Amino acid sequence: MVACALKLGRRLSDKMGLMQFLACHGGLGRFTGRRLLFETTVENAGRLHLRHTGPDAILFSEILVGQEYRCLHQLSFQPANILDIGANIGLGSFYLRSLYPKARITGFEPSPSEFDILSANYADWKECVCHRSAIGDQDGIPVSFAVHPDRTGGQHLVSEGGAGDWDEIRVTMRRVDRLIEEGAVPLPDLVKMDIEGAEVAALTGFGRYLSEVRAFIVETHSPQLHERCIELLQAHGHHILFDDSPRTASARILVTERITEDRRLSRSPKIDRRVNP
Repeated sequence: MVACALKLGRRLSDKMGLMQFLACHGGLGRFTGRRLLFETTVENAGRLHLRHTGPDAILFSEILVGQEYRCLHQLSFQPANILDIGANIGLGSFYLRSLYPKARITGFEPSPSEFDILSANYADWKECVCHRSAIGDQDGIPVSFAVHPDRTGGQHLVSEGGAGDWDEIRVTMRRVDRLIEEGAVPLPDLVKMDIEGAEVAALTGFGRYLSEVRAFIVETHSPQLHERCIELLQAHGHHILFDDSPRTASARILVTERITEDRRLSRSPKIDRRVNP
């Protein structure tokens, strides 16, 4: 954690602030809930907005300290256009920007409180645009979405059983193929997706573009959904580059790439099946 804070913070005050933030995650302090702003060393993402809360610290630890998306180094290309579906407060996009500083990133996040931080981050980063909508297999319809005031992550579409002790909001669902055809988003080279069980519906909403996107990194949330995502992507010309073991009771990360003819002739892709510590 210390190494990450020292690497990402630009000034001494930023390094110290990040270390204090992460120390609270380790139980060495109390979270205050206030807004935080750090200057960073990441090209084209020189400012990072956070909340001094446990959930934001968990995300920071998973994505930036633990680098759970480090498997993207296996891609054979540098993406120019990225979709971040389920962008939350933007830490996934921040990590993607550290890998691909010139890429254009379009983020989607339906939760109002997370979108507030996401939009602040994107406003400070070059070539980043965000939309407060859900992504799925239907277009332009209002859907019920569950959010929790004390959690960052876990937001999900409401099923027939209702939202339980979560707050229920209404958002608009969009299909990615319609967004591309409208010119609202470019055809992406890379799609990052973390949407708490709606992965198959979102992939279905890509329509014919599912076979034109070059790579996906998808966090799946059940064994059944994981296998269905693999089937759907393989049916559209994607090969598995990374398929990890469950990091929790159900969450797994899957990375696929659509192999071009030139790369197919040069070598066969190897599947990385890794057990996380």
